[in-house]
Amino acid sequence: MTYSMEATIEATRLEEQVFQKNYNIAEELSRFQFSSTEVVLDAGCGTGVLARYLADQFNIKKIDGLDYSDLRIKQASDFSKAKAGQNIQFYQQDLSNINPEFHNKYDTVICRYVLEHTPDPIKVMKELKKTLKTNGRLIIFELDGVFINLYSQNKKFNEYMKEITKNFNFDLEIGRKLPSLLKMAGFKNVEWDAELISCKRERLREEILNTEKRFIALEPYLTQMLGSSLRYQEFAKLYLEEMAQPENTLVFTKYICSAT
Repeated sequence: MTYSMEATIEATRLEEQVFQKNYNIAEELSRFQFSSTEVVLDAGCGTGVLARYLADQFNIKKIDGLDYSDLRIKQASDFSKAKAGQNIQFYQQDLSNINPEFHNKYDTVICRYVLEHTPDPIKVMKELKKTLKTNGRLIIFELDGVFINLYSQNKKFNEYMKEITKNFNFDLEIGRKLPSLLKMAGFKNVEWDAELISCKRERLREEILNTEKRFIALEPYLTQMLGSSLRYQEFAKLYLEEMAQPENTLVFTKYICSAT
């Protein structure tokens, strides 16, 4: 599994994003109940912000976090040091090939904004299925259309967007596929909901700031894709300018899925 936003600065953005209206972690988790006897896996834990939130807000017995990135595991461990007495552990693991020591261990697995980065999401789902106890549940949060759903009539902008979306190794339309993928991976009792995110007013202001930081993390990736630093800078500037135009629209959909 590869992650194209492997940058130290990305940790700050991820920590801030969970409190923004478009990605609010409290609203997302308010749909679910957790018991004090549960063992929970944060699959693709990143900086560990989800694990820490679960520890703060729910009386959960144990929380493990897995991530492919050694850097993210170190950051997650560092951030969680202040949570003395909370039972959180982080481990480096490839979610497409999880070590058997994690099999049949968890009551709940949560995978938040991770599958869009994976080349084979069904394989990852099957691996996560192995980590669940009998009748355990998988909860997935994913976005559909984020970044790519910015409508503009600017010709230069649209040329850039066509080039970039053609070569992205992210699946930015994975949300709509989740129920079908879960069934293909062998899950049962699949349930899903979708929330339309309209980036207007405060939501738009937050998304512009979030996108500015996202571009910093993506600079090496987009520079390589576009062939030069100048083209990357031109595109990033153009994208942010088009976001701010009142006649342009940016909408995306948040999918929340659960299965057993």
